[in-house]
Amino acid sequence: MNQTLMDHKASDQNEDFLFTYHKESGYIGFVWAMISVTVIEAAGVSFLLLKWSPLLHWIHLSLSILVIVFLLADLRAVKKNPITLKNNILSLKIGVRRTVTIPIKQIKEIRKGNLNYENDRKNKEVLDLSLLGLADPSFELVLEEPTENKDLFGKTCFKQRIFFSVDNQQSFYNAIIKKQQA
Repeated sequence: MNQTLMDHKASDQNEDFLFTYHKESGYIGFVWAMISVTVIEAAGVSFLLLKWSPLLHWIHLSLSILVIVFLLADLRAVKKNPITLKNNILSLKIGVRRTVTIPIKQIKEIRKGNLNYENDRKNKEVLDLSLLGLADPSFELVLEEPTENKDLFGKTCFKQRIFFSVDNQQSFYNAIIKKQQA
């Protein structure tokens, strides 16, 4: 019996937690609306550009197709890559954007995301991983020491605080607290 309890505790520590972040944000509807607008705009503007300059027509059409492909790839990545909490490592991968991995011991504090968001979102030490940036994020992670992060152009920067959203907020909070206490 004692061995069974020990095995259960060991498997509890290695338990994987997966958290979605796109279902309650309206991101799916936003992406489909943007794709629809892009298709309509591409057709109309391409038709006008074709009469004026065939070269500009093809450039515009190519860029519009690239935007649509990016939006579809990002939507698929958002659906397929949940936030994971595995082996005491929190991995935040938001769409096709950057990935941030944080050891649980590195988390100093976890707060509601709407407390300091409006004032601090442009701060250099803050990483905003919210999907749309229109709604307040669910959480703010304050780290013990800054984590290394690469921006979109490959430049290394260090971030002390991270804002992001999670669909099931209470489960996420409980999982973080449980892992920190283990």
